[in-house]
Amino acid sequence: MNSKANTIPVLIASTLKPIQDVRAYEKLALSLGETNKYSLNIIGFSSKKPQQKEEIRFFSSMSHFQSTWDRLLAQWRFCKVLFSVRPKLVISCTYEYLPIASFFKAILGYRLVYDVQENYKKNLDLNPNLSSKKKEKLSKIIGWAESTSKVDLFILAEKCYKKEMPEKKPFMILENKFQGEIKRIDPIQFQKASGYAFSITGTLTPEFGIEEGITWFIEIQKSFPQSKLKICGHVPIKDFQERIEKLVQDNPRIYLSIGPSPVPHSEILKTLQNSEFSMLPYRVIPGIQEKMPTKLFECAALGIPVLITKNPIWERFLEPFEGGFSVDFSKPESWLLDFKLALCKTYFSTPAPESVLWKSEKAHFQRAIQELLS
Repeated sequence: MNSKANTIPVLIASTLKPIQDVRAYEKLALSLGETNKYSLNIIGFSSKKPQQKEEIRFFSSMSHFQSTWDRLLAQWRFCKVLFSVRPKLVISCTYEYLPIASFFKAILGYRLVYDVQENYKKNLDLNPNLSSKKKEKLSKIIGWAESTSKVDLFILAEKCYKKEMPEKKPFMILENKFQGEIKRIDPIQFQKASGYAFSITGTLTPEFGIEEGITWFIEIQKSFPQSKLKICGHVPIKDFQERIEKLVQDNPRIYLSIGPSPVPHSEILKTLQNSEFSMLPYRVIPGIQEKMPTKLFECAALGIPVLITKNPIWERFLEPFEGGFSVDFSKPESWLLDFKLALCKTYFSTPAPESVLWKSEKAHFQRAIQELLS
């Protein structure tokens, strides 16, 4: 990399996402780093003191995931880093930093990009623990934070956000595609066996169908007793982890690697690669059915068949390369037949296309940032 004196300081900011988050770090930061035009700084969640890299400076936004006080202090830490780094570009990966980033924009003279990773207002309906009153209060806070007129560019992580949030302009769409290469594999045909390896990974919430997926596996296990299920991910709703643990406590073939803090992406990928089927038992509800889960891109690139909830958007994505099979996780009477049909199918008869990879988006992102700063 060129001398930092000749590079443009950039700050990429999150509160709850880890400092080496797959999107903020592996995709956005490293893509900018490849150009040798920027000095990179990232603030995000870190339970320990961040280890520094020569080409990137890391700062901790918070270290206790469930702490309200630590989350409030994250605002002060972000403000402190702003004045320490004095960036020419701020990429906020959360609505929480937008008010402070907007206030200091003219004072410090930077361009502001908002990476819209979620429809935060819509996501409130996915948390069963929130009362109507609290949802209304949080919705107003999110709306106020996002209503700033200081954002120079919105990056939308989902195509559906264009319709859901039409006020976010100017925008570009950067989906959560796989950061890596297509794994070249032979077509997959399953042989008759007494068991198969399944995985459920990522964010674990009730609306993502985790309990339905576990119950489905337990039923399949009756006919395929040597099957095993690994559940690896982050449980943001406090009492939901207890519900998962209670549901699986008597089943020695279900393995848990879950907790309230984000799980390293490397562990997620390892779990996927050690499974024969990745399960996406998401409930078909607004806020989920229009989105493209990161796992779809990851499994397509890695050659891992997915068992998905019936969803036309996902089925159209998987169909060209036979990347998965649809299961109705709400109908127990069809579970065994569905799985037997899934076992008869040939997967990845052709490789997944390069369009599932982040590198198909990278150049657009690099060019957009260059034009924004020119």
